[in-house]
Formats: sequence, structure tokens, C-alpha cells
Amino acid sequence: MFSRSSASRLNHEDPERELTDRSQVTKLIEANVSYSHAIAAAIIRKLPPDLDKKDIHGWAELGLVEAANGFDATRGVQFKTFAYYRIKGAIYDGLRKMSWYPKGQYRQMRFEMAATEYLKDASTDGSRSGSPEEQFEDLRRLTGNLMTCYMLSLEGMSQEPIDQSQLSAEELVAREQQRKHLRQCLSQLPETNRRVLEHCYFEGLTLEEIGRKLRLSKSWVCRLHAKSLEMLRERLAQILRLPDRFSAATFPEIVR
Repeated sequence: MFSRSSASRLNHEDPERELTDRSQVTKLIEANVSYSHAIAAAIIRKLPPDLDKKDIHGWAELGLVEAANGFDATRGVQFKTFAYYRIKGAIYDGLRKMSWYPKGQYRQMRFEMAATEYLKDASTDGSRSGSPEEQFEDLRRLTGNLMTCYMLSLEGMSQEPIDQSQLSAEELVAREQQRKHLRQCLSQLPETNRRVLEHCYFEGLTLEEIGRKLRLSKSWVCRLHAKSLEMLRERLAQILRLPDRFSAATFPEIVR
């Protein structure tokens, strides 16, 4: 099964290279099936026991096949790093298609789905090198973008009633201000970037579904999603008058 799935992305103009590529893809898959099952098991532990584990393992294997087909060793990224988010993404896509959203865990799942899509794109870039200061700044930027993703996930769940007895008056005001700033900054993004974030976080569409809606490839929508999160983070920093080099530690103050 794995060999047939891999064949579609191989170079058919060079039979010898095709055989070599197919063999490499198959070896990657066979060597990492247990790894995909381990990722599936970690997610299964968060789910109700009545969900079919075979389905989740199957989605994990599909993500592994996708990762093996798309892996480029010359980019300097380890295969397990590259495959991790694709395997998780495939599992979340499967859960989403089942319309499985337990009330108590929906917010966490929604954020994890969106964060996985962002990190899937980030894990493709193996060029993160340079001085320790540059690498640290890159990590701060990535973490800040993830916190923006989290804020959008919260806003996407705003239709759920809030138990006001659990929040102080200060916290309620802070939440309302957060929503106001987030919506204001979102409205300032270029139309395509704004629509990608709205479709993803407010309408619950997958990046593949967004691509069909906007007539763009999934890979391009994935890059747009990452870029849009960064643009939104930068605008939030401006409107809240945060330093240009604000760290991830700044964001909890925003969301509290």
C-alpha cells in the first residue's frame, strides 16, 4: 500500500531514480510506523474510549505517508521533526471530518489543530541557523505567533457562554479589550490574509477547504496562514504599544 501511495510523487522520467526514490520513501515509512502509532496513542489518551483506535492509527499512517512523500533531506530537517506535525495534522483532519467535538475539550482541540498547521509549515524550514541571539529571536517570534493562534482560537469560541462568576471584573474587562483589539487588528490585514484566518478560526474550515474556497493550493494557504499569524501579531504589538522584540512571556498578560 505504501509503495503505491508513494509512486505518485516520484520522477517517472528516470526509471533508476524512480526505483531509488520509491525505495527510500518505503524505508522511511516502514522505519517510522511505530513512531506514527506513538503519536496516535498520545492523542488517543485525550479522547473518549469509545472512539475507534484503528481509525486514528490509520490517519496517523496516512500522515506518515504524506510526510515520506514530501520529505527533502537537503533542507536540513530531521525526518521525525518533519513528519510529526503532518501525522498529527492527519489525525486532527480525521477527527474533524467525524464532527467529533466534545464540549469540554473543543477549545483545546481547536487550538491544537490550528497550531499543528502552523508548526507543519515552520518545521519545513531547516535554515534556522546563525548566532544564538538570532536563533533565540526566531524562537520568540514562533512562540509569539503560536500565542496569536491561541487568541484567535479563543475568539473563535466566543459564542460559548462565559461563567462570569469564575472571572473578576478586571478579567472580564481585559477579555473584552482583547476581543476588541484582536478584531480591530484582524480587520486591518490584507483581504486574503484576513479571510484565511477567519475561515480557519471562525468557520472551522481546514486549510485544504480554505484553498478550495479561495482557489489556492493547500501549500500556499499553509504559507498564508503562517504569514497572516505573524502579521496579526505585529499589529497587536503596535496597538498595545509593546516593544518590537516582545517575548512570548508578554502574551499571557494580553489574554488574562
